[in-house]
Amino acid sequence: MDLDQVGGTTSAFYTLHSCDADIALDISNILHQDGETKNESWKALLADNPTLKQRLIDQGMSESSTFEEISWDDSMLLFLCSINIDDEGKPLTIGESLRREKFGRFPFGNGSLISYLIEFLRPNSEVKGANQIFSRIIELLSKLSSFNNLDDYSEARFTGGKGGMNILGFLSLEEVTEIRKLLSGRNWSVASDEPLDGGVRDAIKHFLAMLKAAERIDSGIMHREHL
Repeated sequence: MDLDQVGGTTSAFYTLHSCDADIALDISNILHQDGETKNESWKALLADNPTLKQRLIDQGMSESSTFEEISWDDSMLLFLCSINIDDEGKPLTIGESLRREKFGRFPFGNGSLISYLIEFLRPNSEVKGANQIFSRIIELLSKLSSFNNLDDYSEARFTGGKGGMNILGFLSLEEVTEIRKLLSGRNWSVASDEPLDGGVRDAIKHFLAMLKAAERIDSGIMHREHL
């Protein structure tokens, strides 16, 4: 993979990449550790994942490199280790080009379709257990937009990397399927003060198309902001 291919080049654009969310979560947890614990966890991860180890070697890391010898910042490391790549070694994106464009530039606020949904989705009071269902929807959206570590979605931790690398969050394949099912039903309504007429429904339509595309290739998703 050419590192130049993953540098951010545009402003206010968002993409979903195919990723191995289990690897992403493991690396995220390792990055929160310290000292020798971090080194031992890193060595164990590579021992359990020879394909990951080979990918890092192909990028110039020696076979015996300790965690401290890795020159990449946290955002770049998370991205390079957990995304799925195509036959040319390029990051594998999710969805057709038109859908990616609709997802990537939502016409409100910071341009994030996910942020718009978090702000203007509401529970459907006509559905039994609406508040619990709605809370789960928001939890999954928050994990995708402001992931810090397990059970902490207060802010996106993996931002400010090389070339404007900003990883906002990721979901496993199981979570992709879960949120797709939750959003496909009658589990939500729209805020009365929604600024864009039909905005939530359009956002969900585009998001569902991306989720289905990920499911077709049995993939988790990683949400990246390009600055």
